[in-house]
Amino acid sequence: MKSPTTLRSWLRRSAGLVVLATFGTWFVTGSHFGWTRTRTLEMHHDEVTGIDYPVQRPTFVAGVEFPAAGIAAATTLLAASLLTARRQTPGSTPLVRV
Repeated sequence: MKSPTTLRSWLRRSAGLVVLATFGTWFVTGSHFGWTRTRTLEMHHDEVTGIDYPVQRPTFVAGVEFPAAGIAAATTLLAASLLTARRQTPGSTPLVRV
């Protein structure tokens, strides 16, 4: 098992990475402020008839719930890092006396 100090720092670093990864994905895919889209609508023009018609194209555009879920996951990791026990140095007094 890892020492508490190493576990605390690992949890905090992973929380930071989760936030960076989710916001990075959100920005790269278009940072849509609505819900996540899996299809986009494009208008095509028929040269013969001159009519414009919609065509759905499969794409992924991350919506606002994507960074919200990332922040929730990072908050959970950060809370877990705060709940891990701190390592005591020899000679220090414990916070709670029994």
